[in-house]
Amino acid sequence: MIVRSSGRARRWVRVIALLVVALVATHQTTSAQISVDELELHIPLRRGVTTVSEVFHATNPAATPGQATIAAQDWDRSEQGDNRYYPLGTLPTSCGSHVKVFPSVLQLGPRSTQTVRVTVDSAATIQANCYTILFVETPPPPRSENGSALVYSVRYGVKIYVERDLPLGAEIDNVAVAPRDDRGGKADTSLKQVVVTYRNTGAKQTMTHGAVEIRRTDNSVVTKVDIAEFPTLPGATRRLGVPIPRLERGKYVLLALLDYEGAEIAAGQVDLEIP
Repeated sequence: MIVRSSGRARRWVRVIALLVVALVATHQTTSAQISVDELELHIPLRRGVTTVSEVFHATNPAATPGQATIAAQDWDRSEQGDNRYYPLGTLPTSCGSHVKVFPSVLQLGPRSTQTVRVTVDSAATIQANCYTILFVETPPPPRSENGSALVYSVRYGVKIYVERDLPLGAEIDNVAVAPRDDRGGKADTSLKQVVVTYRNTGAKQTMTHGAVEIRRTDNSVVTKVDIAEFPTLPGATRRLGVPIPRLERGKYVLLALLDYEGAEIAAGQVDLEIP
């Protein structure tokens, strides 16, 4: 059985702590589990600089020694914003072998902390912004002699953003009205949502927030539904489902406005009639 859990760090970063569980019996065992203090590192690329680096720290809070290994993979997000992982070098946005980690095997004493240095070398040869993820994983504890144990290992994902200061760009490809799924996977046609398809057309990640304004045909505003901040990698598309409150009978214009901190506001609209 594999159990995946996620939380939040800072404003929006989704914690990638993957808890892998092999259930052997009901008796539980425990072991030292290493944690990290950063779940993302932003490494800027500057003209004329060939090597840049940042650090994070791994901590063993337990009274027994701890160990962890660090391995790199590619990653991106689905249109719904879920993280996806691939072997290193799979994606065109991969940093490939440019990202080096030292040390890649951690041996921590009881209640100790170790610095991990992440270095980007041959930076001048990186033609576009690139991304990777470092999985810091602890081994499962040994099973007890009688075979009864809950054996697990924890891995944290540290996202690495290697980016030049390039122009931001984005647009809304489509705005549509669809039934809202609010009842255990069964769409209630009386409940509506605005589905906004947003695309990052620039060369670096955007952090975007905004709102859907519900207007009457005379352009007066009925209400506004906020859209919380979300990240989008360059070239990627996000599909946002924004719930529409119940409205009186009549004709409306739904205006989606997304601020990606660029030169313009991405906008799109769709008409809605409530019979």
